[in-house]
Amino acid sequence: MPSIKEVARLAGVSVGTVSNVLNRPDMVAPDTRRRVLAAVAKLGYVRNASARQLRAGRSRTIAVVALDLANPFFIDVLRGVEATAHASDLTVMVFNSNKDAAHEARLLQMLEEQRPLGVLITPVNDSGQKARLDRLVSRGIPVVLFDSSSRHAYGCAVSVDDVLGGRLAGRHLRERGHRRIAFAGGPFTVRQVED
Repeated sequence: MPSIKEVARLAGVSVGTVSNVLNRPDMVAPDTRRRVLAAVAKLGYVRNASARQLRAGRSRTIAVVALDLANPFFIDVLRGVEATAHASDLTVMVFNSNKDAAHEARLLQMLEEQRPLGVLITPVNDSGQKARLDRLVSRGIPVVLFDSSSRHAYGCAVSVDDVLGGRLAGRHLRERGHRRIAFAGGPFTVRQVED
């Protein structure tokens, strides 16, 4: 695997110039930039993002811990997260807790070690991971709860107001003259059904 030093040698420039071409290309003369990019292409040089993040002292990765990736709702959420992250030049790591609190605990332990830029999570239950989530926050890793009715505040939560949604749906049906209205849903252990 070629190094940045080899790219610099082939292009006839310093390592700092190669770094500028890769990170701040507007600071480099067009001819020099072309030479460096040609050397990058010829050698097949690829930046080591992990080493770069280690040197910078911060991650460029957001972790998402979804409750159930078989649920299309979470896929739609992930599409939005990925699009937003891409626009900010961030990477997204996706994990599926599969509604398993023990697996979720292992994921959170691993994320505590990996130190992502932030964690978006739908916890398996309201209090099961509170201590682990608190530790992430205490280490400076922001936690955003999504689609969660957790009573614990981590600074930010994004959720759907299912009660209001049900009320609006019921009102809409009544206004259309419907009087015998039924709700068919999953088990009451699912927050949206309970709401």
